[in-house]
Amino acid sequence: MRLLHSLFAALALFAFATPAFARHPEVTQAIPSAQQVGAGRYTLLSIPLFQAELWTASGAFSWERTFALSLIYERSIRANSLVNRTLSEMRQRGAGSEASLQPLRAPLTACFADVQDGDRITGVSTGPNTARFYLNGAQRCEIEWPGFRRHFFGIWLDARGGQAALSAQLRGET
Repeated sequence: MRLLHSLFAALALFAFATPAFARHPEVTQAIPSAQQVGAGRYTLLSIPLFQAELWTASGAFSWERTFALSLIYERSIRANSLVNRTLSEMRQRGAGSEASLQPLRAPLTACFADVQDGDRITGVSTGPNTARFYLNGAQRCEIEWPGFRRHFFGIWLDARGGQAALSAQLRGET
């Protein structure tokens, strides 16, 4: 009987759990009333690399308001690879030439660390040109760069990108 009671209690807890319980501390700190807009998994050649979650105060995405994007890694990736891929993707989205983006390399290197399976990087877009980054809940850096919100976060959120389905999931459109 005790086992049955425990099982029902666990099921009730699971049934009444809300997305608010899944908020990461850095998301709650930046956006106290954060609601998840969407989530999805990024794969490359059928290999899962990370889970992505988008959070806003209203539960709806807008480029004009603060939002947080969390990536929970499912593979080990070197920081240098993250920085190189980021700069390449930003360049492809019109952020500038390779030479004009080089000054952004050092700040990105300060933000990103080598990640392992289960590590979480959260970027909080605080304005059109600014963002804060966290690794597993600990703040690593702040970046200020012209158009950073669109050029950086557009890697995951821009509908015109190579991962249009993931972008739509994150923006809550599917």
